[in-house]
This record gives sequence, structure tokens and C-alpha cells, in this order.
Amino acid sequence: MKPDEFDLQLMDEMSQLPPPAPEVHNYTPWQASIRKIIWGMVLVTFRFEFFYLQYLLPLLGATLLYLGYRSLRKSDPWFTLCWGLSAFLLVIHIVYDILTATPIMAQITQNTVLNNSLTALMVVANAMILFALRAGIRRRFVSVAGVKPKDWLGRGLVAYLLCLALALWFTLEPATESGLFGDSITNDWLYYGRPIAAIVLQIYLLVCIFRQSESLVGQGYDIVPAPVRLPGKFFILGVFLLVLLAILPALWFSCHLPTGEAQEVTAPLAGEQTAVRDHLIELGLPQELADTLDEAELTRCKEAYAVETGSWSDLNLTDDIVPQTEGNDLLVQLDDAQARFSVWLVFLPQGQVRWYYFFQYDTLPALRLQEQFSLDVSGRDPQDDYTATLLWQEGDAAYLSHPQVHLAGGQTTEELTEEQQWWYEEELERLGHLHYSPYFSFSIPQKATALGGYLAYTADASEYLAPENTYDYNDSTILVLRHQTSLFHYPFCSIDDVGGSGSLSAYGPIHSAYGHFYHSAPFPQ
Repeated sequence: MKPDEFDLQLMDEMSQLPPPAPEVHNYTPWQASIRKIIWGMVLVTFRFEFFYLQYLLPLLGATLLYLGYRSLRKSDPWFTLCWGLSAFLLVIHIVYDILTATPIMAQITQNTVLNNSLTALMVVANAMILFALRAGIRRRFVSVAGVKPKDWLGRGLVAYLLCLALALWFTLEPATESGLFGDSITNDWLYYGRPIAAIVLQIYLLVCIFRQSESLVGQGYDIVPAPVRLPGKFFILGVFLLVLLAILPALWFSCHLPTGEAQEVTAPLAGEQTAVRDHLIELGLPQELADTLDEAELTRCKEAYAVETGSWSDLNLTDDIVPQTEGNDLLVQLDDAQARFSVWLVFLPQGQVRWYYFFQYDTLPALRLQEQFSLDVSGRDPQDDYTATLLWQEGDAAYLSHPQVHLAGGQTTEELTEEQQWWYEEELERLGHLHYSPYFSFSIPQKATALGGYLAYTADASEYLAPENTYDYNDSTILVLRHQTSLFHYPFCSIDDVGGSGSLSAYGPIHSAYGHFYHSAPFPQ
């Protein structure tokens, strides 16, 4: 026999020997299950807000909880309840991670009643799991050994309830107050002390579960083997694969927005509308812009008596870059796309002014996902009758749609803090609420070869008709064109979250290009 063969045979025979008596005595089928439960609770309890760990670790923790209770589900009705509740929590985490790739999650969090109800449901489920685990351990242990184990889980349950009390206290009595420039801390001890106390209690809860497991080592158990058809590793892999395969199409569909009902532009304008369009061109509106006005807009402008244009201004004085212009158009660059802005005013009887904000892509973006055209208006005059229009070309065919106009702002006095009421006092007195900032979101049709559109509203400037008002009619607006630059961005960032905002910083994959326009001239009579 060769030396290698002898060594292999010896190792094979030694592997068949039973382990030492202390190891056999100390081994318990609880160990593997309790280990999964402890790690599951650690990963679910403590969140790390970086590298997507706030989504990955809780999902892994919920899966480990399910696997831990799966092995015990046949031993006692209390463990069966734990298994069912852990399955419920696992489903909640799976659905949560999938919905985070859609705008539905934002709708849930904004609905206070629904959000609080779901939170309360998960809190009750976690408390029931702890209670059922404690009851099951004590009953199955007593049924064999005749004595009750040390009640570490009872202490852990008390720690968990104290954590809930701290969370409720924080909600009912926050140590902050809202101000004009954000929240300010009103009580440092409460603001910093309560989170620290909650962390200590959560750590103590995990210690109690671990010590409860240690207290059962070497004791007898009445364990009923639970059939396991799918090993734990494959189950974890399947859960993560399911979430991943669901997230990808969820992101895809969430990033494609409706453009409104598309209508092919085929029929020529009626004689009256043609006359109105020609009249607007005579007053100074460029023909290429007048041609974009449909019958409804031309009807609004049929009594127009003057047309004027807005002027652009450079708000960025930190560099020497001069904005590019072409006639009355301001050219802007948005990643791989280039567009142009222009503003025109159509003066109507009784001091009404129809403002038109035009945009036109000179170069369409390669990635056609979420797009948005938004206005940050000054709110000097009351506004109403908001409309939006998109026009695009597909080959030789032209199409038109009317996307839904959304209005940001509009808060009343009751919805503002005292500092905000003081800051916006003049605007609240003039309008009765904060001004509205209109916007509309859309996705560029895949077959479109050219696209443009406009936002319009009517401003009530009748105060300028009074003889004593000799000052110029002036107003200003920031035009913002937004574009999603990447598809696979998780969590989903809805472009509507920044609609109507003058913020130009990137919001996840949402980038912006802007132009500032103003008008200051005597009001035409």
C-alpha cells in the first residue's frame, strides 16, 4: 500500500468516528435556527444607508428569519405562528423592494393613513413573533425537562416594547420645530438621547435572544423534524433573484411617461382660426410658433391686440460663459441634447395677458425616458387657464398631444409656519395663497425625429389699466427642461418630485437645463 493511500484510508475511517461526548451533549437543533433568527433580527433592525445596504440587508434579514422559523414550524403551534408571521414579513420586504422601483412607493409614504397603518402592522407582527417565540420555547422546554428556562426573551420583549414607546414619544413630541430654512432642534437631550436609548435597547434585545439560545444548550428538546424541500442557500438566492427580475421591468415601465392622447395633425385650420393666426403673426409672433397653436389656443387669442417677447438674462455671474442665443431664442445644453427656449406675451382685452413659454429640441436625447418642462414663476399676478401642448414629427407625419398640467405650490396660510407666513406675507395678501408653478412631464416617443411644445397660462394684469399706474409691466420666470440620464437607477426617482421647482441641482438621474426670462415694458393700451 502506498503512503498516500494509507493516509486517505485512515482519514476516511476517522471521519466515521462519533464526535467527543461534550460536543454531542452541547449540540442542539436549536442552534442553527436561533443563529438564523439572531442574524435576521440584526439585519432587519440596524440600517446602513449606503451602497444599497438599506435594501439588501433587511431583505436578507427577513429571509433568514423565515428560514430560522421554517425549521421549527412542526415543533409547536407557537413556532408555526412565528413561521407564518416571518413569511408575512418576508413578503412585505419583497414587495417593498419592488415597489421602491416604482412611483407607487412615494404615493404610499405620502398617504399618512396608509403609511402609518402598514408601519403599525409590521410592528405588531414583530412583537407577535417575539411573544410566540418566547411562549414556544418555554412550553417545548418544559414538556421535556419539567422546568422553565431563564426568561431572557421576556426581557427582550420588554426592551422591544420600550423601543416602540420611544418611537411613539418621538412622533408625538418631536424635539424639533419647522422654520423658514428647515427644522431646528429645540431640545438637544431629547433629540440625541432618544435615538441612543433606542439603539441600546435594540442591542439588548439581540443579546437576550442570544443568551436565551445559550441557556438551552445541553438540555433536552422535543423537536419534530420539519421537511425542507429547498435548501436555505438556494432559497436566499431565489428571493434575491425574484426581486432583481421584478425590479428591472418595474424601473423600465416607471420611467416611461404618457404624453397624452396623440392626434395626427392633418386637417387644415378653419377660416376664422387661420385669420387669428395670421393676425398674431402680424403682431409679431414668429410664424413657426404661431403654427404650433391649435384651435383652442387661437380661440383664446382671437381678440389679441399686441404681442411682445420676453428677454433672457444670465443669472450665473460666477463665470465668464455667455449664454448662446439665436434671435429671441436662448440655446441650452442638456447632456447629449440641445434645446431652445423663448417666451412670448399675447395681450388681450381687460388687462389679460396670455404667456407662452416655448421649448424646442434641436437635438433629441438618445435615452428617452422621463422628461419635464417646468416653470418657476414669480407669482406677481393671479394666473389661471393653464394649458400644455407637445408637438412632434414621425417621418412625414406630425402629431399633437395635450399632457396634463400639474401645479406645484399654492399653499394657503394655514399650511405654512409662522416664519413662512412672515416671509410670504406680501404674496399671501395679493393672491390669498402661494403662487402656482406649472409643469408637465412626458416621454419622447421612440419614433419621434423632432419635438417641441409649450406651457401657457393667462395672467390678470388689469391693475396696469388704471390711469394712476404708470410703472412698467414687469415679470420674470425661470424655464427648466429636465431629462433622465440613466435607466437603472434605484430607488426610482420620479421627475414629478421636482416639478415646479427652481432647483437646478441633479436629483438622482434627473438633470436640468434652464433659462431665465423677464419682461419689463410699458403696458400696451
